[in-house]
Amino acid sequence: MVDMTGLHVLIVPAWWPSPEQPISGIFCTDYARAFAAARAKVGVIYPDLVSARYLGRGTEIPWAPRLLHEDLDGVPVIRVRGLHTALRMPALQMHRFRRWLRWGLRVYRSRYGEPDVLHAMCAIPAGWACSHLNDPLARRVVLTEHTGSFSGLLRPLAGGSYVRAGLLKAAAVVAVSAHLRETMRTACDSREIDVVANPVVGAFTASAPPAVETDDAGRPVYRAVFVGRVTEAKGVLELADAAVALSSDDHFSVEWHVAGYGPAEGELQRRMIAAGLVTSLKMHGFREKGDIATLIRQSHFLILPSHAENCPLAICEALSIGRPVVTTEAVGCKALVGQADGVLARIGDASSLSDAVVRLVSIYSQWDWHSISDRARNRFSGSAISSQYAGIFHKVVG
Repeated sequence: MVDMTGLHVLIVPAWWPSPEQPISGIFCTDYARAFAAARAKVGVIYPDLVSARYLGRGTEIPWAPRLLHEDLDGVPVIRVRGLHTALRMPALQMHRFRRWLRWGLRVYRSRYGEPDVLHAMCAIPAGWACSHLNDPLARRVVLTEHTGSFSGLLRPLAGGSYVRAGLLKAAAVVAVSAHLRETMRTACDSREIDVVANPVVGAFTASAPPAVETDDAGRPVYRAVFVGRVTEAKGVLELADAAVALSSDDHFSVEWHVAGYGPAEGELQRRMIAAGLVTSLKMHGFREKGDIATLIRQSHFLILPSHAENCPLAICEALSIGRPVVTTEAVGCKALVGQADGVLARIGDASSLSDAVVRLVSIYSQWDWHSISDRARNRFSGSAISSQYAGIFHKVVG
């Protein structure tokens, strides 16, 4: 395992799980766990600017910012939480995020000492705020970009000038996929940008797939799992239509498990119920990481028919466990799934998606779960990702 002993890394995420959004930025928690496992000293400061749209939804939102001390598996987390509205002015969000970050940093230093490097997650607001702190630490910022539809960040109303300023001033910049790096070059084509995928940590370890059972008609039954936001952009409506088409197949049947929530839940269920597939659809809602790993282990394959992705963690996690994947030719998905890892379908095409499922299950016994997992762990394990970041951090620290 890579050894990051002696490095003190302070993570500043643009998103982090909160009472209002429990899965927001959940991938950032994997970085904290991965670096801690590599023996780095790790901390987190999260300026939690809670939108006014969450007022009256059952969570406590302080009118004035409040500093909270939390713990993530031994990693200290300082959350500065309060009500926020930007009034459609990016400057308000940027400067408030930076002000709350300064407050958190003063408290963090008094308790845990001086960090070696600030690891900002996403150019805005975290990357800009970290690199514009008027503090010596601002010269040691590593900015990792995750944002999908990155070009949307460059529009004036979304604070394009802050994006460029954050990218240009950071000591090092990382993209989670090669496709995202090329998109980011539209903001600063002279910037050197490394590519490092998201880490997979915790219970996502290799395991044999479950036995294939049969239904009353003697057909083999395969369990497919979808993990993510239940939105049209994730292709869940094509998933529903593909499920309906596959329900008439005489050779096999599929039990569909959906872990996540989002605005397309109702339409997904409506289409499945209308086709008489109410017993074939299992909606699991929000689940913690350990539960997600269990769901994937209990399934035969992952299905993620996204329209666009950067580095979809669900695919990395499923491959790490050893499950083949049905996904789309979306750039961020296609880059992760080789011919020995799964089957690709056309974007937004339910017929192509159902054909991909047929191709995968028709040769199910030939998928080598050991090899799938080994390839994935070499690419996405916490140790593999920490090793790449260790080099970047040491270069920045000097």
